[in-house]
Amino acid sequence: MSEAYTIQTLLARRRITRAIGAVISEALREHIATLAPLFRQKPVFGEYIQSTSRESVKHAEQSFRELQSAYEKVATARPWLLPKELKSPIVQMNSTLELLPVEYTHEATAGGQSRSVAVTRPFKWLLTYGGYPPQRMREVLQEPARSNGELQQFVLHYLAMPIVIARQPGLAKLFETLHFPIETTRLPGWGELPVTCVGSTISTGLPPDELIIESTELSGKNAFEELANVEDVAKLGNPFRDRLAALVTHFPGA
Repeated sequence: MSEAYTIQTLLARRRITRAIGAVISEALREHIATLAPLFRQKPVFGEYIQSTSRESVKHAEQSFRELQSAYEKVATARPWLLPKELKSPIVQMNSTLELLPVEYTHEATAGGQSRSVAVTRPFKWLLTYGGYPPQRMREVLQEPARSNGELQQFVLHYLAMPIVIARQPGLAKLFETLHFPIETTRLPGWGELPVTCVGSTISTGLPPDELIIESTELSGKNAFEELANVEDVAKLGNPFRDRLAALVTHFPGA
């Protein structure tokens, strides 16, 4: 975002961002609702997850061993400090999906002023299993007599998501084709715990810090939302079409 910014430009960009965001969010939620069954843990871990039915699942043992290995690496370290052993079958897991906003803290500095601003990324979401939002996990971690059982469930649900996705390579490719790439990242203070995010091929960014500070002063809130790079809209392509078009170029006489 190298253009000259004013408050008027900011307001115009914010309106565009929210209009694009409404369309993108609606489309993503429709895709998630349709594809939600593919994120169920039971078809991946089989009898290693506690349930009323016993499903024989190919590679379930391998998937569970991968979960055990990830758990031992992540859960025994700070900030979790959970028991190392992960017994089978694990407590029944929630398979409903939630999309939560991605937020981070930005230190805006301009004109001798410095301000910590809570920034939201409007076209990027945390993809989690229902009932395990980051805010609740932070609360459990801060409780003097924290519940290791609840904390373990948080960790297991976050660890299971990338394994479930990896067991179905076509799932990530499908989201990529739909212009909603899936990625795994980390959150500050959460050690090596993987966090799954869904983004958009429309990127966002921040204007200069001086404008962020001015905006927060006008609103009275130390909060800001990244703005859409509208130039990305014109760059949207169709991967399947582009792949076929590249093939056609190899047969000029056809």
